[in-house]
Amino acid sequence: MITEIRGTIVSAGKDTVTIMVGGVGIEVHVSPTLGSLLSGKKEAHLYTRLLVREDGLFIYGFQNREERAIFDLLLTVKGIGPKTAMGVLSAIPVQEFYRAVVSSDEKVLSGLPGIGRKTAGRIILELRDRIGLPPEKGKEKTSSAGSIVEEACEALAALGYSREEARGAVERALGETGASDLELLLREALRKLARI
Repeated sequence: MITEIRGTIVSAGKDTVTIMVGGVGIEVHVSPTLGSLLSGKKEAHLYTRLLVREDGLFIYGFQNREERAIFDLLLTVKGIGPKTAMGVLSAIPVQEFYRAVVSSDEKVLSGLPGIGRKTAGRIILELRDRIGLPPEKGKEKTSSAGSIVEEACEALAALGYSREEARGAVERALGETGASDLELLLREALRKLARI
């Protein structure tokens, strides 16, 4: 699993950026908003998600872990693919997306690119109970979310999993369940590791 990429920007387009990492140019799909932020910059540090499809391997890049978590959650909703998920990330800030889902604001969600009324309803139905509000922008993350992830990673490492395997499984479990309970997060991460 490739979870982060840091390197020199070789080229940046509207929705892709090529980053040179250790002599290898890696194409990363990004939201149009992130693409415009990266154009003209020399270096990039992106949080990533690798998707395997029958027509190839695709890496999607994000400014932060919260965007990546929204992307992962959106992909679990029937009818939403990577392109639509990236469009959503480009159109609405993380905080507003969380608020719209938690408060069942179908009007805001149906106004997003590629999201109609039916899909907005599906997003609310499928994601409302799986996510909570993220910390306010500018405030430090509460230690609970970060410490739960770290505790889960340490517990999995103690069971013999590599640090990379543990973090990947915990982040996937967190993205899919939005778990804020250590025991639930560990249980889901172990399920992910059992499938590998």
